[in-house]
Formats: sequence, structure tokens, C-alpha cells
Amino acid sequence: MTLGLKLTLTTVALFVSLVVIGAAALWGLNGLSRDLDGALQEYTTLREVYQVGVHVAAVRSFIASDRSTDPQMAVELEKAITRLEQLTTEQPVGEGPETRPQLSEEANQIAWDAKAKLAYLQNIASDPTQSPAHEAEVATTAMNRLGALIMATQQAIKDRQTQAEEKRRTAITLVASIAGAVMLFTIALSVWQYRSVMSPLNRMRRGVREIAAGQFEDRVAERGDREFRQLAADFNRMAAELEGLYRNLEQKVADTSRELVRSERLASVGFLAAGVAHEINNPLGIMAGHAELALRKIERGGDDALDEAEHALRIVGDESYRCKQIIQQLLSMSRASGDMREPVSIGKTAHDVVELVRGIKRFRDREIELRIDNAQPDGSTPTGELTVLANAAEVKQALLNLTINALDAVEPPNGQVWIEAERRDGHVALCVRDNGSGMSAETLEHVFEPFYTRRADTDGVGQMGTGLGLSITHAIVQSHGGHIRAESDGPGRGSRFIVEWPAGDAVAQRADTVSPRHEQGA
Repeated sequence: MTLGLKLTLTTVALFVSLVVIGAAALWGLNGLSRDLDGALQEYTTLREVYQVGVHVAAVRSFIASDRSTDPQMAVELEKAITRLEQLTTEQPVGEGPETRPQLSEEANQIAWDAKAKLAYLQNIASDPTQSPAHEAEVATTAMNRLGALIMATQQAIKDRQTQAEEKRRTAITLVASIAGAVMLFTIALSVWQYRSVMSPLNRMRRGVREIAAGQFEDRVAERGDREFRQLAADFNRMAAELEGLYRNLEQKVADTSRELVRSERLASVGFLAAGVAHEINNPLGIMAGHAELALRKIERGGDDALDEAEHALRIVGDESYRCKQIIQQLLSMSRASGDMREPVSIGKTAHDVVELVRGIKRFRDREIELRIDNAQPDGSTPTGELTVLANAAEVKQALLNLTINALDAVEPPNGQVWIEAERRDGHVALCVRDNGSGMSAETLEHVFEPFYTRRADTDGVGQMGTGLGLSITHAIVQSHGGHIRAESDGPGRGSRFIVEWPAGDAVAQRADTVSPRHEQGA
């Protein structure tokens, strides 16, 4: 059944109910109106009987005063007889059918009897030989018959009132019953209509909220009226299309983000390469000098030539190993490692980043200090409490961006940068703070937005700030389930960048706790 048909049937049902209630009310009012007309007619009859009684009483007074021959007595008798004739006539000429009610058989007989007595009085009134006592007896009998007629009329009025009361109660009961039935029917119909409309709407509303929350895989049940089933089907098709578009867009964003991170990483490598090139030149010069010295010693010969050549070659080996370490550090920044997650020591990564930036010439006049409790020489901790599950290259890039940002914010010779790491309630917290230029409230609000930068040019290399370093750092931290925030007490009062990653052992513990539940649910 369609919603339109439901609404049509509901409207028709309500219209029929109103018609039934109106018909019942009109039937009751019509009955009450007819009873009222009947009562009025009965009262008219009673008034006529009283008028006849007045005329008969006048006749009795004439008889009692021995004035039977008085012409006025004949007039009174004529009036009484005329009124009685009108009462005993069922259908007066020229009057409507409801002008005067038909007397009951008993009342009609009484009226005829009284009329006969009055006609007899009219006859004997013209005969002087009749005794007045006999006239008085006939007049008394006529009065008695009129009294009986009055009582019969009053009884008819009472019967009419009783019938009217019964009809009124019947009409009230009927109308009330029909109204109650219509009310119950309306309530049931309203509840049914409400459920048939609101249930599908609530399902659609939940579906819209799920779509708004990004849950494109959920679908709305296609139930209810045909219109709602069609709407649910259209909504599900839209959700499927949105899911496809969202997945494609998500993949494109992920690909673009990886490319952006790779580009920023390569830019960082170039920035580092420009700063540490001289660090490679120094060992290469030492290597070249000692290699030349070793050759000369060997060519010259002698007892100590081999010992001196061996010493020179050892120096060449040490310096070449140093060059190899510097090149490997640069390569680790540019090497794409995909999305593989592995245990990464935040302390060791921070130590490697510090060693990298210390070799940059433009930062040699700034002091950088690594503070990690119970740390080994390479920055790692024996218990592995500062280990996270992450992409090593991305974590190193994030720490390098924060460190370079802090070093750029301080001025020599008093510029200082501190890197601190500690364990906090299942998280590894890293804080990079400095005593540099600080940040205003506006800068704090936009510091992680792409292309927002305050660095115009870096000293010595001519590299412009792109405003992507902190934005990419923010994206890297979030992609690893961490949080990053920036703090500053104001311009000229230094800055703090606090990063929190889920600790590796806490992540593994949650995975061990969740896995059995999934297996049980499966």
C-alpha cells in the first residue's frame, strides 16, 4: 500500500465518521424537535380545555342564580360547544397536519360526552319547563367530564415528556458512543499513520547521520510504504556512490600526502646536504693526506715505513667510516620505506637527529641538548620504554622538522634548544623547546596550517620557508595515532612542541586484548 492511498483512506474514514456523527446528532435533534412540537400542541389542547371549562363554569353560575333564560348563558354554551368541536376534529380545514394533535381514544370520548352534555343543556335551556336542578346536574356532569379531559390531557403531556426524555437519552448515548468509537478509531489510525511515516523517516535520519559521520558502508533497510522503499533505495544508491567517491578521494589524498611527505623529505635532505658537505670534505682531505703520506713512506722504505703506513691507513679507514655514517644518515632521510610499521626508539631517533643537525655549519653557534633519563650513548633506553610502532623514516623526518624549526627560532650566542623524552601513561612524550622568538596567539592558531610560515630565508643556503614542515609533521604524528600541540608564553619567551605517541608495548597489549574478542565474535 502506498502512502498516498493510506492518506486517502484516512481522509475518507474521517469524513465518513464525521458524517455518521452528524447524522446521529441530526436524528436526535429532529426527534427532540418533534417531541417539543407535540408538547406545545398538548399544552395548546390543555389551554383550550381550560377555556371550555371557563365557559361551562359561567353556565353553572347562570343556573345557580336562576338565570337560565339569560341570553348570555346561551352564548357561553355556544362558545363551549364550538371549542369542543374544534378539539374533537382530527384535521381542521386549512391547517397543517401538526397544528393540533389527535386526541387519544379515551380523551376523544370524554370530549364527545362533554359536548353532548352541553348540547343537552343548550336544548333544555330553551324549554322553560325543565327544572333548574336538572340543569345544574347536567352542568356539574359536564364540568366533571371536562375535569377528566384535563387529566387525560395532562397525562398525555407527561407521556410525551417521558418519550422525549427517553429519546434524548437515546440520542445522547448514540452520539456519545459513535463519538467515542470515532475517537478511538482516530487515535488508532493516528498511531498507525505516525508509525508508518516516522519509522521510515527515523531510519532515513539515522542513515543521513551515519553518512555525515563517514560511515558510507551502512545502508537503510528498504521497508514501509512504496514511497519510502523507493526513497531508501535511492538513498542506498547515493550512499554507494558516495562511498566509492570517498574511497577514491581518500586514496588520492593518501597518495598525494605520501608524495608531499617524500618531497619534503627530499627538501630536508638537500637542506642537510648543503650544511654537512663540509663535514664530508674534512674527512676526505684527511684521508687524501694520510694516503699520500703512506705511499711516500712505502716508496722510501725503511724499518719504520710499514708502521707509519699502517697508522696512516688506519686513519684513512676511520675517516672513511665517518663519511659512510654521514651518507647513511642522509640516505635514511630520503629512502622511501612505505607504510611498514616497526619498533622505533624515540630516544635513538632523537639522538641521530641531533647528530645530524650538529654538523650543519649555520647551527654551530647554537646549543642543542638531548635529555633522556637512563639513556645509552646512542639515545636508546635499556628497557625499551620509549619505543613506538611507527615508520622510522617518517618519525625521523618529524623530529628533524621540529628540531630545525626550534634552531631557526633562536639567536646566537645564547640560543638553546632542548629535546626531552619520557614515558607518560602508555604514551611516549617528546618535547622540543627553545628560548627563541616565541609565538603569538595568532601564530599558535595557524602554526600547523599548510604554507603558513614566518621564515623568509635561511642563512647561508638561500632556502625560503615553504610552511609545510610543521603541517607535514602534524600529519605524520596523527597518522601514527599520536597528538601534537604547540605552546608558547608569548613573543620572545620561547616555544614548546609536545608530541605524544602510543607506546609500542601498550599498542601490543591492546591488540592482544582485542583479538580474542574478535575471534569470539567471529
